[in-house]
Amino acid sequence: MSFSKFGIFILFAGLAAAACKNNADPTGDVFSQKDTAGINEMPVSANAVRSDTPMVSSFTKPDAMARNKYSRFDTILIKDLCTQMWKFDGGIEGPKNITAEEMQGFWMQFFPNGKYEKGMYHKITSKGNFTIDNLGFLEMTPDDSKEKKSEWQSKFNSDMLILIGTEKYRDNHIQMRLSRIGKKPVKTN
Repeated sequence: MSFSKFGIFILFAGLAAAACKNNADPTGDVFSQKDTAGINEMPVSANAVRSDTPMVSSFTKPDAMARNKYSRFDTILIKDLCTQMWKFDGGIEGPKNITAEEMQGFWMQFFPNGKYEKGMYHKITSKGNFTIDNLGFLEMTPDDSKEKKSEWQSKFNSDMLILIGTEKYRDNHIQMRLSRIGKKPVKTN
């Protein structure tokens, strides 16, 4: 009995298919036997640290701010945010570019106790409370109830702060870039 190479291939393929059919799931669901462990998990770097407990931030738990119970990430962000003051460098409001010259003298200052102040030159124009979460979402609530609340996605880079308005209080058409300064701007004539 002489078989060609193609005939031998067909014979082995048929035997393999028959063996697989005997081991198949009786329900006929081929995918029920697949290993799906880890499919929905995000890949983690070999050096990454993953917490076993969920992070609770002051932003998701506003009452935590009153008790000053921040997570370690909140503490890092607050320390960065509250180091010195911030002056306006430029921004966008809808289709309009806003230059530093147009906002000359504008500054903001955040304090570790959850308070903030903003103003022009030596004059404070607004005060209030803020919260920031571990994702950098910064919510500002003015003391004056007539003033509008705001929420910003904040991004830090050394001595620069980017604030991008969110939809929550309809500020999503505003972005601004601020830089760290040691003291309030001084008006020059």
